[in-house]
Amino acid sequence: MAKKQKAWIHVGVPGAGDVVESALVHHRAALVELGVASLAHSTAESFRAAVEITRSHKDWGLKRADVEGQWTRLVRRAHKTKSDIVFSQSLLAAATADQVALLVDALAGYQVHVVLTTGLDDVAPAIAQWQAACRKPERLHVIETDGLGPAQVWKACGKVVGFGTASLGLDDLPGASATLQTLPEALREVERLARRNASLEIRLEELDRKRRKLKRRLDSAA
Repeated sequence: MAKKQKAWIHVGVPGAGDVVESALVHHRAALVELGVASLAHSTAESFRAAVEITRSHKDWGLKRADVEGQWTRLVRRAHKTKSDIVFSQSLLAAATADQVALLVDALAGYQVHVVLTTGLDDVAPAIAQWQAACRKPERLHVIETDGLGPAQVWKACGKVVGFGTASLGLDDLPGASATLQTLPEALREVERLARRNASLEIRLEELDRKRRKLKRRLDSAA
């Protein structure tokens, strides 16, 4: 029997673990060489998928159509790599049991593992919600981040998933500065700004699509 590909879902409450999402995107090409495919090619993609799963589009000033089908599209695209896949988004920490089940449905055929990085908040509800997604207790991995900086959390996540991070630096990533490592409120502000930027990217993509559509109409009428 062929060995099942693994799907690694990183769920991090706001804190040092936020760096994982950006790091996966930034090092996407290198990770493929290591046998792991990042589902998202940009933080806007991961944000949009998490918003779809958590049905929080209105909270971010988006329309349902802006995020509809995003999660399934990402999984289908990554599936073509024939590698294990990995995804990270802190919004998933607030997912309900039904929403977790929806996410897992798209991962049929994968062995699902969940990596939960803790913060200063109570993580018991998140653990309870995501344990069911793993099917087996040993597939839920909890990394305590108290006292750890972003680089240490990134290294710990890589160790759990199965890739080394020595050559996958964080120097160019937003929110990875050492000055923020012990400032939870500052990290939350960085996260908020990152989500806001991702939301703006989605809107810009829509405007660009409309612009190209209008240009085609004008060209055909000329």
